[in-house]
Amino acid sequence: MQLNNHHPVPPQRPQTEVQNQHPVHHTKEAKQKMPLWLLILLGFCGMALFVFVIGIIWLFSAIYAVRTNVSVNGQIFEVKKGESVSEIANELSQQNLIDNPTAFVLYAKLGPTHGQIIPGPYLIRPSSSIASIVSDMGSGKIAQNKITFPEGITIADMATRFANAGYGSKEEYLTAVKSLAANYSFIPASAKDNPEGYLFPSTYTFIPNRGATELVKKQYEAFSTEMLPLLQSKQVANLTPNQVLTLASIVEKEALTEKDRKLVAGVFINRLAKNMKFESDVTVNYATGKKTTSPADLSVNSPYNTYKIVGLPPTPINNPGTDSVEAVLNYTPNDYIFFLAGNDGVVYYAKTLAEHNQNIKNHL
Repeated sequence: MQLNNHHPVPPQRPQTEVQNQHPVHHTKEAKQKMPLWLLILLGFCGMALFVFVIGIIWLFSAIYAVRTNVSVNGQIFEVKKGESVSEIANELSQQNLIDNPTAFVLYAKLGPTHGQIIPGPYLIRPSSSIASIVSDMGSGKIAQNKITFPEGITIADMATRFANAGYGSKEEYLTAVKSLAANYSFIPASAKDNPEGYLFPSTYTFIPNRGATELVKKQYEAFSTEMLPLLQSKQVANLTPNQVLTLASIVEKEALTEKDRKLVAGVFINRLAKNMKFESDVTVNYATGKKTTSPADLSVNSPYNTYKIVGLPPTPINNPGTDSVEAVLNYTPNDYIFFLAGNDGVVYYAKTLAEHNQNIKNHL
């Protein structure tokens, strides 16, 4: 029996164990640093971002800042046709209405308006910022005041309304009324010093802080376009346009409804035909400046006291509306000589003095 001369081969360990016994070595490529050009680029980007953020903060603080030194009532700034954004900004700055013209230009061009500015007058208030000014100019929010003059209002009461609204003084308004009257040929020479009746009653808008001249011009021009054609459209009872307007101003105060206006106009035309005095309290009130008539007022010496004069006063006693003028032009023919407004608000008419006295007894 022979023996095996080969020595037994010891068992081999798994390959993984052998590999795990060797240490891990890092290569030089894995440790390579970031390129210099990339570091420089990132630095520039960081600086640019910082400058951008600072610029945004500066722009927002500039466009929302306000000028508290602006007049309490504000100041009118006129954007002229054809002006550039830069020119507008410089003018605003020169008038101390904004602090930063550069911010104005940037916001006007890059903001919601995209550089579109509408010409016209704008009201700059103490609370106005560049943002609000640009917004107003971009949307065409033109500065304007508004005032309403009702039918039958006098020039004196118009002046009071003008002053009470804070638009100026009574004297300023009255001066404009008288000085501008000379420019309009439809106002008779006899009414140039007192153009009562020729200021059309309506609602008006006008530019603030421009005085009363612009408003009064609009009133005269409105009369020319709204009232004058009506006065010239028809002749009644041989009355001139000024006389029709004068009678309409009396009717305006004496009657409220269309029916009564036409009847009352007919009563006065009857009195004119009979050469009778009007004996109208509203004309006396115009002479005295009062709202009511006392017995003593009936004897006041005035061309507007129709208890003393025969016929019409020299000029209108207020500024009537078109309804009262139409009532005179299209009056209701009747046989009445007298009328009165009863305590119940109804107008009572009479053909004789006896009937009139009975109406006084029954309704006053």
